[in-house]
Amino acid sequence: MYWLFTTAPQTIAALVGIIFTGMFFMAENLDNRAKEDRSLFEIVQEAKNVLYKNMRIVAVLAVITILYDLLLTSIVTILSNPAFYFSDLLVTIFAVLNISTIFVTFMYVFQIVNPNYFEKIAANLSSKYIEGDVDKSEFINHFIFFERTARNLPFVKQMDGQYMSIREIIRLLNSHEIINSDDATHLFEISKIRNLIVHGEPIEKVDSQMDKLLLSITNKVQSAAQEDNNDMQN
Repeated sequence: MYWLFTTAPQTIAALVGIIFTGMFFMAENLDNRAKEDRSLFEIVQEAKNVLYKNMRIVAVLAVITILYDLLLTSIVTILSNPAFYFSDLLVTIFAVLNISTIFVTFMYVFQIVNPNYFEKIAANLSSKYIEGDVDKSEFINHFIFFERTARNLPFVKQMDGQYMSIREIIRLLNSHEIINSDDATHLFEISKIRNLIVHGEPIEKVDSQMDKLLLSITNKVQSAAQEDNNDMQN
């Protein structure tokens, strides 16, 4: 029994260490995917949030299991004493903890290696949005116009030919005080919806309030662009 109690925590630690290495590798792959296609940013972030949440659960469960295993190792002589009434209960808890840790760890691994993992994350994100009454094609056209207008601003064009993501453009608009912090927050949310639609998620109608906010912010960007043109002509 002593051999079992000492081997179990080593096995759990080695297993969790290997799994964590694989999870960090998975997170790196997700980041690379977002770099290749920046419109995947929100989906990748949500996928990483789920990944890290699972890692925290596995870590806490593994620490509890290892500490309990080490505790039993230190009192193994007491457990072997026939007069000790709680030995069966403690050994049962030992078995349940170790089996549960292994089961949960592999459950999360199978979830991550599932070929449809990324698609499930995107579907979960899209399910959180309550559809409105603005057709998605109309909304996308409004977003394209906003993006085109923003990219034509001089300080965006002057970024040494660097192609900027929408999130980077939003931050620039905010830093140049063309839009305020509330506008920037709304735009981040609006861009999430746009990205989900572009990647084929079943969002057919967009909330009209979101669409109105997009048009209002676009007007601010247009006004800034017009002022820049007037300054250049003068």
